[in-house]
Amino acid sequence: MPAFIEAPNSPQAEEALTLLRVEADSPDLYGVLFFDWYDNLDRLVAGQAASGPPYWSKNGWDISGLPRVEHEGIEFIGPKLPENGNSGWILMRAHIRDTGLGQNTSVALHVRLASLTELLASAGVSGVIDPLLRTPGGIVLDATGRPTEVTGELIEGPSILPGWNLVMSVRPGTILQPIDETRFWLTVTAAVIIVVILAIFFALSRSLRRRVDTLVQGAHSIASGDLYYRLPEGRRRDEISTVAKAFNTMAWQLKDLIDRTVRAEKLAVLGQFATGVAHEVRNPLATMKTTVQALVRKEPDGERKTLLDDMGHQIDRLSRVVNDLLAYGRPGEACPQETEIRDLFRQSSRVLTPVAEEARVRFYTSGDSRLTIFVDPDQVLQILLNIGINAIQACQPGGTVSLRAERHNDQVEIRVTDDGAGIPKEHLLDVVQPFFTMKSKGTGLGLTISQQLVEYNNGSINIESAPQEGTTITLKFPATKSGASKEETSKNAPPDQDSDRR
Repeated sequence: MPAFIEAPNSPQAEEALTLLRVEADSPDLYGVLFFDWYDNLDRLVAGQAASGPPYWSKNGWDISGLPRVEHEGIEFIGPKLPENGNSGWILMRAHIRDTGLGQNTSVALHVRLASLTELLASAGVSGVIDPLLRTPGGIVLDATGRPTEVTGELIEGPSILPGWNLVMSVRPGTILQPIDETRFWLTVTAAVIIVVILAIFFALSRSLRRRVDTLVQGAHSIASGDLYYRLPEGRRRDEISTVAKAFNTMAWQLKDLIDRTVRAEKLAVLGQFATGVAHEVRNPLATMKTTVQALVRKEPDGERKTLLDDMGHQIDRLSRVVNDLLAYGRPGEACPQETEIRDLFRQSSRVLTPVAEEARVRFYTSGDSRLTIFVDPDQVLQILLNIGINAIQACQPGGTVSLRAERHNDQVEIRVTDDGAGIPKEHLLDVVQPFFTMKSKGTGLGLTISQQLVEYNNGSINIESAPQEGTTITLKFPATKSGASKEETSKNAPPDQDSDRR
């Protein structure tokens, strides 16, 4: 190296220059520079990366104002920051041994600043930790070798040279941002879920309270005597609907029990009263009837005889009323036996046909002639006569009354149908009450006695009627056996048997 400086044309200088060129071609160097005692650039060896001053021009080339530090005999000058299109650099300068010729020369490696800062790139965490290089002048360089501003928290790193040290720009917010965002959305989701749950809870609570209030109102209504109150059952299959159905069933059973009890007590009182009255009236009526008949036989005057006959008819009517009272107040026990519908219809026809003909009403029987029922025949015949006479009396001349029998499973159904005046809807429940009648003549005991006898024979009675359309009374009795059906129709029956009111 001294030969390169002191004797530039010597073979040793050429050999040194070759070595210097090889060294200067390093990608981290711009070249190799030689300075004299006064820091003036004396000679230089350009590398492949050399560009700008001092290689092509020395204008603007000055190292006097650059920071300088020394470490283990090496002087570090710079950094010279990138500006005006020129790259940044630092000098690593060392003094060459004095050969005694009075020359004091130094040689420096012109190092690319970016070659030093590029080493920082692999040490950071993208977006979170940025490694930086702080120079002796306090300037902080990023991985590209350019000055940068510290935006995050600055953490001191190790020192690489006096005045040169690494610093870490840490942005903890960048690390916590995904966690914070996740926590925010979790909080929002939890709040929405809580709001939805509360909304559902309040909606269910309100609905449940409303339905429970309905139950309470129903209980109060029943307790106050409104036995017709029923709860809406709805289509749900939950506990409230089950309770509502049980409540309605209880209300029906309670009403039926109370009705039966009241009716039984009423019948007992009325029966006792009717029996007492009948006993007191029956014997005098018999005496009066005998007396009137004796007077009729001995009466020569025709007008008086007519008056006595009318008196006899009135006594007969009073006798029938008394008999009804006795039947109502002291009904006989039912003696059920196998009874053919055919016999009941024939006996009924023998009694009802003359009555119907007198009222100019068509009467006929129809249905299964081989059906048999297990009833007391006398009591059922009385039922059919009571209902049949009422039906005939309800018809206008030209009307129709029919008896029809059919089997339904283990019961035989007898329908008594007329096309008479019918019964208003508000009186359907009253017609079976004692002494209620819609006729000008009548005791109001016919249907009451009939219902009583139906119950004695384990049957049921149902009344359907519409004003000006007619009435159908359906009697159901237990059947005794099954057999092949045979349709039998009386001679007065119309061709279309389905015309019966159902």
